[in-house]
Amino acid sequence: MDNSLDVITRTFQLDKQTCLLHLPEKPNGFLILYLGDAGHYVEEHQSFWSEHPERASLLNQLLENGYTLFTSQLYGNGWGSPKTTHLLHQVLQFVRRQEIVNPHIHVIAEGMGALTALRWQENHDISIRSFVFFTPCLSMKALFDQERSNQVFFKRLKKELASAYDLEEKNVEKDVIQPSSLPQTETPALIFHDVSCQHYSVHEHSRRFEEEQHYLNRRVELKLAIHPILPRVTTSILRFMKEYETTLSSSY
Repeated sequence: MDNSLDVITRTFQLDKQTCLLHLPEKPNGFLILYLGDAGHYVEEHQSFWSEHPERASLLNQLLENGYTLFTSQLYGNGWGSPKTTHLLHQVLQFVRRQEIVNPHIHVIAEGMGALTALRWQENHDISIRSFVFFTPCLSMKALFDQERSNQVFFKRLKKELASAYDLEEKNVEKDVIQPSSLPQTETPALIFHDVSCQHYSVHEHSRRFEEEQHYLNRRVELKLAIHPILPRVTTSILRFMKEYETTLSSSY
């Protein structure tokens, strides 16, 4: 991120996991959680997003608009596991004790981070104003089946899932994949999906999520995009979030 913003980035640790809190010069009272895809890292005073030019430009724009931001390492690739969402809940409670912010937050997440955010809301009944997702991973079954064709990636995925869910690798499919379903939410969601992404296909992830949410009469906007998505969509993101800031006492 721009060096002028580094002085207002605080680093803290919960359960030995590094967390970041970015503070704007003129707070608007609203809090945003941002989560990256698999491989996203959070280190002292910096994260993958803050070091990546396109993602950092979004973080800078959010700070300039007065948003307080936070993120966490969350044990690495947690894939929406209970221990990951539990830690995320602890991080949120810590941030709320440190800063005066509205209790109903926004979430911006990429890839695997979207799955973690949705499972977090399901497991802990979090009040979220809006979701913004970039090429999200929403179907563990689809990803698992796709990775079977590449044994190197498949072995790595099973190892990550076993670690995240505290299982033996041989039990991952039975205990994690087979019982899994698409997450659901009542929170409005804006999705930008890179149609060229081979890892998380738009049909198996965002499109199926959109169809299920629309069936339940819930708001999802799916926008097909090509890389680079950022910073072209920053204005659309800000506009979408502000739609759900008209009341302070409820999420939307």
